[in-house]
Amino acid sequence: MSTRVVLRYVRYVMRRHPSAETTATARCLNPECDWTAEPTANADVCTDKCMQHTGRTGHMTFLREFSEVAVVERVQ
Repeated sequence: MSTRVVLRYVRYVMRRHPSAETTATARCLNPECDWTAEPTANADVCTDKCMQHTGRTGHMTFLREFSEVAVVERVQ
């Protein structure tokens, strides 16, 4: 009796979950400021809020974060 090895490689891909929305938020990086933008599904709204904050305060540096739910699927 001989031993036989079969190797199968399965390919996967990661995509945004079809029913999920991307969420954008931001916070001011000025050390004396605790301003944050509320999470929104529209990245342009988040950008507008940052620019409004800059106009009011002169603070110009922000940490922007984008998040989404993803799913891994097997490639057929």
